[in-house]
Amino acid sequence: MRSPLTAAAVALATACTLAFALPLAVMSVRLGGMGAVPAVLAIAAAAVALVGASAYLAGRLGASLISATAEHVTVVADAERELAADLSHRLRTPLTALRLDADSLPHGAARERMQDAIEALETEIGAIIVEARRSIADRAGDATDLVEVVADRLAFWVVLAEDHGRPWEVVGGDEPVYVDVPAADLIGAVDALIGNVFQHTPQGAPFRISVGPHGLVVEDGGAGIADVAAALRRGASGAGSTGLGLDIVRRVATLAGGGLVVGESAREHGGLGGARVALTLP
Repeated sequence: MRSPLTAAAVALATACTLAFALPLAVMSVRLGGMGAVPAVLAIAAAAVALVGASAYLAGRLGASLISATAEHVTVVADAERELAADLSHRLRTPLTALRLDADSLPHGAARERMQDAIEALETEIGAIIVEARRSIADRAGDATDLVEVVADRLAFWVVLAEDHGRPWEVVGGDEPVYVDVPAADLIGAVDALIGNVFQHTPQGAPFRISVGPHGLVVEDGGAGIADVAAALRRGASGAGSTGLGLDIVRRVATLAGGGLVVGESAREHGGLGGARVALTLP
């Protein structure tokens, strides 16, 4: 289907062609009589050829203008998406703090209503981040430094960790680890892994992040995951979670050619005694 811009250009070219060709044809007939018919046909043929050439050039011009406009729209839309995602990320820390405060309230209808409202808000914010980070352009071939992403997101989360007395440590990360995954997706996975610690363990429970060529491992000192299969199911809820976090991590791991491994951080092997979630890389 021809675009409105191209159609307008073709119409303009046709009008200009006819405006010049038809007067010449009429003049030729008046001056030369019937013997001028071949001249009229020649002029008409030239007019048709000019219309065709004009249409082609108009189409090329229209396509170029549309392409340039589309690129500009893509850049603007990407900037707006990044802003929406960044603002949503900033809401996560106070929202997590609010959840912890709600969990400390006495059992009752008021506590349940607040927890339900917070859970709904967390779901919406998570959806906004995921959708906002989806760029119009396909960046599937981009490589992202996992170590840099972990450092950036950890700086975001440790503020809340210090407020609630959570010991934490980072193991590895001395060298860059490049992953063939867009930065936005990797950021979402790292946030989901760290956020799960705050949502599913009590205040004061420690956590450890290990990063290297093997991938990313997040361990905590909580009670662990009783039903791993349920935790991996999309939409499964437990302890105030929507179950979407690990689903996001699994999708990113698959995109990177790796996998998602959920288990126990066994103390006898130097673990913290709670859950151990690993985003493995090939």
